[in-house]
Amino acid sequence: MVRRHHGRQGLPARPAPHDPAVSGAPGLVGPPDVVLGTAVADDVAGYQAFTRRAAELGYGRVWLTETYKLDPVTFAGWAATALPGHPLGLGVVPAPLRSGPQLAMIASTLAGLGVEDLEVLVGASSAAMTRGWHGRGVATMAAMEALVASARAAASGERTPGGFTNGLGPAPLRLGLAAFGPKMLRLAGRVADRVVLNMVAPAVVPSFLAEIAEGASAAGRPAPPVTVWAHVALDPSEQTVAAARRFVSGYIRVPGYDRAFAAQGFGAVVEAARAAASTREVRGLVPDELLVEVLGLGDLSTLRARLDAYREAGAHPALVPSVVADPGAVRTLAALAPEAGEGRGAAAS
Repeated sequence: MVRRHHGRQGLPARPAPHDPAVSGAPGLVGPPDVVLGTAVADDVAGYQAFTRRAAELGYGRVWLTETYKLDPVTFAGWAATALPGHPLGLGVVPAPLRSGPQLAMIASTLAGLGVEDLEVLVGASSAAMTRGWHGRGVATMAAMEALVASARAAASGERTPGGFTNGLGPAPLRLGLAAFGPKMLRLAGRVADRVVLNMVAPAVVPSFLAEIAEGASAAGRPAPPVTVWAHVALDPSEQTVAAARRFVSGYIRVPGYDRAFAAQGFGAVVEAARAAASTREVRGLVPDELLVEVLGLGDLSTLRARLDAYREAGAHPALVPSVVADPGAVRTLAALAPEAGEGRGAAAS
């Protein structure tokens, strides 16, 4: 097993978690969001059941991700009718697969279908997806910034420099960025309406927020709100741990994610993974400690404390539940639901 290296690479020293200049709003309240991840269902009906369950249990925004199963835009059209008024999020949407006019048309169409509260989240994704699957390029910093500007111009309803005019008129479009490295975090601080972090422990969130705040300050604007994809595995079995290790091994060498893991003290693991000859070898390098720190595995009290820690650090949690031992995340969603938390507080008072 690779020993943990405690050096934090690529980020400044950790600031005090309650410094308002860098931590946004410590002690954030409100129901957690939930992420409709690839693994939560095997068919569209399963995704529909998961989404309905999350809404019924009082969760906040439902984020619809784009990978290799569900088309999030089409699914959002269904959700607009099935869950009128419920907040929706599209993303993470791979930036190389979308144009500004496309995002504007998506926003105006969904608004016409009844979506009242929509956010769109774009990210660089990976070369394996954008180039390997779709034959597109990879997103540069300049391309990400240009996409945000293009989408906002197109959504305004005005004729863009390229000649596009949104035929449905102006559309409300809030654009967020998924970010990891310092440069992307600062760009997000400058231009994004929201920043999303993925696979980060609560203890390092303030360091990421500091970079975002620096970018926002340079642009003369308040720092945007920050959401963390909070992976949770309730009472993990051996099969759950094995699945978590497979999951992480698929990301630990991906640019951006590798820096995030290194910044959390796992630089030695990242370096060893880069030199590994196979995915199987990479899996063998991932220590249990990384899974617990980065993904969040534990009993109910441990997971609740983790969500509270994200809020105290100034980030809003969005649950990414493990379904290995909990098909459809039925038990996990019920246990961590906002109403369940309120009941816990009432019992303690």
